[in-house]
Amino acid sequence: MLNFFRFIFILLLAISFLNSFELKNNPVDEVKWERGETLLGFLEQNGLPLNLYYDLDGEDKKVIMQIREGATCYIARDCCGNIYQAVIPLNEELEIHISKNISGKYQLDIIPIKYTTKRIKKLINIDSTFSNSIVKATSNYPLALKLQRIFKGAVNFKTLKKGDKVGVVYIDKSWMGKKFGTQKVLGAFVEHRGKRVYRFYYKGRYYDEKATIIEKTSTFIVPCRYRRISDRFTRKRWHPILKRYRPHHGIDYANRRGTPIKATYDGVVTYRGWRGGYGKFIKIKHPNGYESVYGHLSRYRVKKGQRVKRGQVIGYMGSTGLSTGPHLHFGIKRNGRWINPANKIVIVKTNSKKLRRHILATIAPMKKELKKLK
Repeated sequence: MLNFFRFIFILLLAISFLNSFELKNNPVDEVKWERGETLLGFLEQNGLPLNLYYDLDGEDKKVIMQIREGATCYIARDCCGNIYQAVIPLNEELEIHISKNISGKYQLDIIPIKYTTKRIKKLINIDSTFSNSIVKATSNYPLALKLQRIFKGAVNFKTLKKGDKVGVVYIDKSWMGKKFGTQKVLGAFVEHRGKRVYRFYYKGRYYDEKATIIEKTSTFIVPCRYRRISDRFTRKRWHPILKRYRPHHGIDYANRRGTPIKATYDGVVTYRGWRGGYGKFIKIKHPNGYESVYGHLSRYRVKKGQRVKRGQVIGYMGSTGLSTGPHLHFGIKRNGRWINPANKIVIVKTNSKKLRRHILATIAPMKKELKKLK
């Protein structure tokens, strides 16, 4: 099976490049990205031009620092053992692609990952631990982690016994023939002693069968009034000015220049100043390892070191830095890693009766589908 996926990898590369027919009978190696390894070190170790790194701009150099320890890299070599092409995953959406162009020179591109998806329905009998039973039935460890997270607090995994069941409908995501990234669970249940606990996906969050949100909500708020969301959080985004792919670690709220920007939660201003493409920029440190950032401002209303309260005006919307129009770039970090603000902020009226009825109507077909699993 492994040889088959290696063949597919080579075939795809051959289709992508005019002169890549030479790869047909050449080996493809799978290499784990070592702890502390850098792209510059990788290039030097493999005899590749160091200018592939040095020619990157500052922002791209920051992007490539996202390569995670243990990531699987795929390397194709020519008959002399020299690297012909290499693919290194940056995150769930972007990859570094090193290759020779038509003129025989190496080039480095940051491009979207082309993974495959498949909708799968599964009824799993518990015959050991919760996670082991799921992995045994699906060969999908990321799925087991995802299910553990969404049922945490509602199911005591230690009390599950043989005869208990897990039903799940999910989107299986694979890359290079292997399970890849976060698995999206559309609906699931855990049955213990004949009683079922349900979870349903709706607009980025999970709800129970009564349309009650299951994640513990914080008091983080939307930082401004907006006419529209011009860009959402994504690991891949075609930058309209730079004309290249970059992660977009935040949400862009578009409105009139001068719209007040508010602190999403209580905290301390740790940075206020110009920050490259973000223009006029503010960073706030919050409790429990959270940080929030606000970019493209026109004016400031706070100073570095100042304590702020949730909802306090800290600046005004603008279009400074690399921007095509007035908007706020808003991002949230937790323990140094970017998270999707849409999964953290609280939107007013989320518990309204009208919304609850809408969610119940939306999840009803999924509940029927789960009940039919055999």
